[in-house]
Amino acid sequence: MIKTIIIGSGFCSAVLTKVLNPNNNFLIFDKSRGPGGRSSTRRVDDVGFFDHGLQYISPTTKEFDFFLNQYLKSSIKEWSGDFRCFEDGKTMDSKKYIGKSGNNCFVKDLVTTKVEYLKELVTIDRKNSKWILRFKDKEVQECERLILTIPLEQCQKVTNSLNLELNFEGSMEPNLTAMIAFNKPLKLSSCGIKFQNNSTLRWAGNESSKLRIGNNDNLELWTLQSSLEFAKKYCHTYRDQKEEVLNFMIQEFTTLLEIQNVEISHKDIHGWLYAFKNKDFSRKFYWNKDINLGICGDWMCGPKAEDAWRSATLLANQINNS
Repeated sequence: MIKTIIIGSGFCSAVLTKVLNPNNNFLIFDKSRGPGGRSSTRRVDDVGFFDHGLQYISPTTKEFDFFLNQYLKSSIKEWSGDFRCFEDGKTMDSKKYIGKSGNNCFVKDLVTTKVEYLKELVTIDRKNSKWILRFKDKEVQECERLILTIPLEQCQKVTNSLNLELNFEGSMEPNLTAMIAFNKPLKLSSCGIKFQNNSTLRWAGNESSKLRIGNNDNLELWTLQSSLEFAKKYCHTYRDQKEEVLNFMIQEFTTLLEIQNVEISHKDIHGWLYAFKNKDFSRKFYWNKDINLGICGDWMCGPKAEDAWRSATLLANQINNS
């Protein structure tokens, strides 16, 4: 029987595989097609790479910066350039790490255990001091210890029958991300633009400025992330209105930046139903030694990757010392 099963293959689970004692006999399951969770990168043939989830990581503590450089030094680099807020022109001067070949490097180059993909967890049960996990494809797995690193709403659903002393406060918010390739360089000085008061856009990142091998130098690649207002309006319908939603976001971007006489060589959109959580943080992790159940995630203590690292690290330390 497997010692520890982790559900979710995002940044939290990757951190757990480094911080938990190595004798835990891990196995990770995730419903997605590949590693990363929200630290995702999409490669488009003859176009290049788009970080359509996490844009970068800016450590605010020495401990987190040390962790990244200890385990990912050969996989990450600093994203240098001009970053500023659109409305007031204020610069964003914090150090920004990105993956050398895509931001999924933050996960795939950190994970040290086997991951099984396309495995959607449906139910969990506790019987005879072990966990019974049932997946959508009818497979059943057993383990001694279970750790959930999935979004709040999904976590609440699978643990609903357990009567945990855990208050699932608030909810996670959606985001829509457009991946755009223009047919020629736009000659903009910005690598990243934050929109504070726009009803359509929240962020625009110049993917071409990340200087990755495999990007088409004849094109200019941008990732556009929506405002919360826009995401809430279209997150459940964007698949059926793909062209319309993309055009809204592209038109807003080109109008704001006064971009003219360009064509779109590639465009696509991805929706994150559970992208982030901005408030209602009551605890940093959950650990129940009696039933060998752990829960961690950025939704428990903050909206950033550093919060996911903190939550996973605190949980791992608690388990190691129990």
